[in-house]
Amino acid sequence: MPDVEKMSCAQISFAPLGTEDIESPVNEVLEIIGSSGMEHEIGAMSTIIWGSPGDLSAMIEKIQTRMNGKTNYIMDIRISNTCGCVNSGSKCRL
Repeated sequence: MPDVEKMSCAQISFAPLGTEDIESPVNEVLEIIGSSGMEHEIGAMSTIIWGSPGDLSAMIEKIQTRMNGKTNYIMDIRISNTCGCVNSGSKCRL
């Protein structure tokens, strides 16, 4: 079970700039998030990820490192240390 006391969540929106192909960069970011091993929920406008502060920071840095030089972008990030997590068995969910 995750330690709810040490969980954070991040809401990330990634928007490529100056390109007609927005699908490829967004899919690459979603692959990075998916390969992080953290629980996440993909929405129409943003993705929410639950994890430790260190894991979230490392994932955000990986997105920046991978996408810098590939495309210009805006990445809107909100981080909460009180993400509404409740102990529901093996998952930390809102």
